[in-house]
Amino acid sequence: MAQEGESLLLKRAESIANELLSIPKEEEILIVSHLDADGIAAGSILLHALLDSGANPCLRIVKQLDVGTIEEVAKSSSDFVVFVDMGSGQKTLLEKLRNKENDKNKNKEIFIIDHHQPEPPEMEFEINPHMFGYNGSNDISASGTAYLVAKRMSSTNPYISQLAIAGALGDLQDRGERASLVGLNKAIAAEAESKGLLKTKLGLKLYGFESRPLVHCLANTIEPYLPGLSGDEGACLKFIKSLGIDPVKADGGWRSQADLSNNELRTLLNGIIKYLISQGLSSKEAESVVGTLYIFPNEAPDSPLRDAREFASSINACGRLGKYGLGISICMGDRGQALEELKQTLQEYRKTISRYLNWIQTNNDSIKILPYVQAINGGTVVDDRMIGTIISITYSTKPFSLEKPIIGFAMSEDCIKVSARASQNLVKKGVNLGTLIKEAAEKFGGTGGGHNIAAGGQIPIGQEEAFLQYLNELISKNIGEGHAH
Repeated sequence: MAQEGESLLLKRAESIANELLSIPKEEEILIVSHLDADGIAAGSILLHALLDSGANPCLRIVKQLDVGTIEEVAKSSSDFVVFVDMGSGQKTLLEKLRNKENDKNKNKEIFIIDHHQPEPPEMEFEINPHMFGYNGSNDISASGTAYLVAKRMSSTNPYISQLAIAGALGDLQDRGERASLVGLNKAIAAEAESKGLLKTKLGLKLYGFESRPLVHCLANTIEPYLPGLSGDEGACLKFIKSLGIDPVKADGGWRSQADLSNNELRTLLNGIIKYLISQGLSSKEAESVVGTLYIFPNEAPDSPLRDAREFASSINACGRLGKYGLGISICMGDRGQALEELKQTLQEYRKTISRYLNWIQTNNDSIKILPYVQAINGGTVVDDRMIGTIISITYSTKPFSLEKPIIGFAMSEDCIKVSARASQNLVKKGVNLGTLIKEAAEKFGGTGGGHNIAAGGQIPIGQEEAFLQYLNELISKNIGEGHAH
């Protein structure tokens, strides 16, 4: 099936590429994409390809595809709209666009490039891996799907394969052996590697482990979150010394990974794993700090863009903090002013995350643990753009358990934003968050959808409690009584 599925998927990519190329050059093409790493990377890939082909594109980054977004798009002067990293699960909303009595009394031509679970019907200019027998949660992300289309529009820009890899890692699609990419992502990575745009090797998945001082690596690592170390350089200094490793060179400078002997590296690795287990992580979770590193050799050794996971978390930080233009500039290749600004943004992002995590730890009433589901209610404290990041980080820390899905709530303009994550293990037991969140949200007059392993939605204000109880019931039916903890 995969072979046949692949050729059909590539055929679809080609027909969408041709359709986009046939749009008259003077017509503006509006690209609407999501604010996370995958969305910004995917939107930028398309922007690169359309600009290269001499088209007239304009990229807008949005929090979510909702009625408000649709109304803004309806008012725009563009007759051609490409929804990226969204759209497949919101077709009822999109129908409103096609039948809008807009100024010109003319329907907008809609394109969808997405990897979320699609709802019927299939649209004429829609490409989604799910339609071709692939799983959009781990085989390919929105940026990978956009890359398949873009590659057929412009072959002059090899760097877009790097954006596809960063987008996939940003969507946590490194689900293979030793945290490697699988499926179509793996093929894109192999292609980038053959062109000298990517190097892979096994190592510690710590922030800047390639080039930065050890103390900074540990303190700046947020994903995976190192309880008691992330965000605290003093604690990291003590920790490294406690392992019998001197963090300082003879000349007084800080030591980095390159300065360690193999013995010291082994000691550091075992020390981190033991420490994480002592913090309540399972040994499998703790060992996940070791994995496949994806390195972009064309980026400077000390740049936050050299490690593809850091690249992803860098553009994710831009999106989560509302600095969409900065994220796009980075993806479009600006390595001057934008890179300097990015370094500031990353510090701000880490501080924001630490502040939210401290708030959760000191506000037990924000945490709710039911038999089949657990939740954090960020209320008006946690920015709704950040709630997904926060639940991903806290999922493997106490008092939460990977045995049940985790839900995050945060106040949005006129609704409650819902974010949900499940573990790989729960998905194996049959949990599909995309359909569960969709059903529960719709029951309370909201909307939702996504992947089996991660999903999101919006519900009316004040319905959090009822939504959670209903979801708890749905999940208990879904995985049966045998798995309660």
